[in-house]
Amino acid sequence: MSGPLILPLRCPRCAGPLGGLPQDVVFWCAGCRIPLEVVQGRLVERRGCTAKATLDLPGIRRHLPLWAMRVGVVSQWDDPEREANARQLPPAEWVYVTAFDLHNPSYFGDPGLIFTQKRIQLEPAATTPAMGCTRSLEEAKTFVEPHLLTIIDRRVDVTGLTLSAVVQEVILWGVPFADQGEMLQDCIVGLKYPAAALNDVGALRTGDAA
Repeated sequence: MSGPLILPLRCPRCAGPLGGLPQDVVFWCAGCRIPLEVVQGRLVERRGCTAKATLDLPGIRRHLPLWAMRVGVVSQWDDPEREANARQLPPAEWVYVTAFDLHNPSYFGDPGLIFTQKRIQLEPAATTPAMGCTRSLEEAKTFVEPHLLTIIDRRVDVTGLTLSAVVQEVILWGVPFADQGEMLQDCIVGLKYPAAALNDVGALRTGDAA
């Protein structure tokens, strides 16, 4: 039986150290300004960008990761009336999936699902490493179709709907959050989360102070 794989956290480009937290699957090279994901024992470059804040909120600015996937969607309905109602919904070009460890998102609200529902268009800002990326790209992709179905189902009963989505483009965004002590609030739409809902909040505060 082979032993555990030890992967040096050094950037393949510049050999510089990679920043991240113990449970992360994506690490950031500050020198090359790129995220690298651990995939089958090697580091794979991903496209990363820091999102520009649209809300000026008090608190220490920290950045948490969301996967964004531009998708092409194919759907087929058994019920023509439901299909006609669904066509009135504006299509979601980008699907966002929360990439940090949030405790009980169904209770506190899933940022990725909310960003997708609101059809958020993020704009890039000066690069700052996102921290705490605990969800891999392949895992994130499994949330794309459920997110889309959830959003449609809030307006139209999805019984009889067959839906498939093809991921055409991927960006790992570092979304700015204002750390206000007991609460963290995102600087895009103003979602609020108790600090206790972030399982790695202590490590985040150590590694992502801005």
